[in-house]
Amino acid sequence: MLVRFLQVDLLINLTRRDLRSKYKRSALGWTWSVLNPLVAVVVYSAVFSVFLRIQPSTGDPSGLRSYAVFLLVTLLPWQFHVTSLTEATRSITANGPLITKIWFPRWVLPTSAVLARFLTLLVEMAVLLLLIAAIEGHMTFAWIPVLLLLMALQLLFTVGLALMVSAANVYFRDIQHFLGVALAPWMFLTPILYPLNMVPADREFLGVGYRTLYQLNPMVSWAKAYRNVLYDLRLPSAERWLAIATVTVVVLAVGFWIFHRLEPRMAEEV
Repeated sequence: MLVRFLQVDLLINLTRRDLRSKYKRSALGWTWSVLNPLVAVVVYSAVFSVFLRIQPSTGDPSGLRSYAVFLLVTLLPWQFHVTSLTEATRSITANGPLITKIWFPRWVLPTSAVLARFLTLLVEMAVLLLLIAAIEGHMTFAWIPVLLLLMALQLLFTVGLALMVSAANVYFRDIQHFLGVALAPWMFLTPILYPLNMVPADREFLGVGYRTLYQLNPMVSWAKAYRNVLYDLRLPSAERWLAIATVTVVVLAVGFWIFHRLEPRMAEEV
């Protein structure tokens, strides 16, 4: 019991450290958490909505039709996903001197990096809810419990991935560079900037439909679920919840298994 308490206390302290270091000596501080996604929305809206003329789907049953909201409800979770994995990947190698001096459960390092970014996501989502209510006139506050559940599942899913990549990066430093390359196409293979119905359903590759292959990407389920809750104002389907819960449990379990297999020699490798 004492060991678990100490682990939780260490996790909390490391998360606080990550949060303090993120905006250290910054004049705007947490304001950057709001400014960064807003700038991204302006740029993406100009490129995809104005120049490429991509039209958002109409919210069902909300009737909402706004590209900015359509984009934000998936862009914010995606940015959490990207920044969490990017920072978690280097979390162990960046703390090499600490790891070689004392023993502590190494999993708290990538987990604290993800938790710090998750707290930022909470702030961003709160601002988004206020913006939707103020600008579009749609009351999304009733959906907060469902949104929090969805965010909690994404947190666990991201922790599982973070454990994998952070442990692998200790032994293969190319992982951090590969991740940076892989995240860009991953974003465009997820329905963030465009609706899912733009993916051809009548074309096949090796006998398998494009849309079927496309939905093997686990982030598709999260993108659709976030849009269901915040854009359509309805619950995601039971199949969508099942897909999200299944991939979360599997990735988290595999992440801890890989991490514990690679943990014993980390102090020697960093």
